[in-house]
Amino acid sequence: MKGPEPYLNDFDIQLPCCVDTTQMAILDPEHRAFVNHEVYFFSSDATRDQFNAEPYRYAGRVTDPVSLTRFQPTSSSQHRTAAGRVFYFESDSTLALFDRDPALYSTPKPTMQEIR
Repeated sequence: MKGPEPYLNDFDIQLPCCVDTTQMAILDPEHRAFVNHEVYFFSSDATRDQFNAEPYRYAGRVTDPVSLTRFQPTSSSQHRTAAGRVFYFESDSTLALFDRDPALYSTPKPTMQEIR
């Protein structure tokens, strides 16, 4: 999946690091991570590594890729790695559906329809 860095940089948008909010994030592919369908940016390799060790501590609320329900993952939340990212699940039932066909849920689904 293509990242948002070109758009953020084109509009000169700056974001705080999601681990150390006193620092500004570096907006490039080496300093980002995806959890579920959310993207997170980091101020250094060390903060990226810290995030990757325990993403649930820093991610905040995420969207279950199956039910599309927002929830706060914890250390005991079920999770899988697919399509180069970690996915957390709100329940065993959504994990079971994901396990049947990870490719079906690994791509974000639009939640709003265009008005014509």
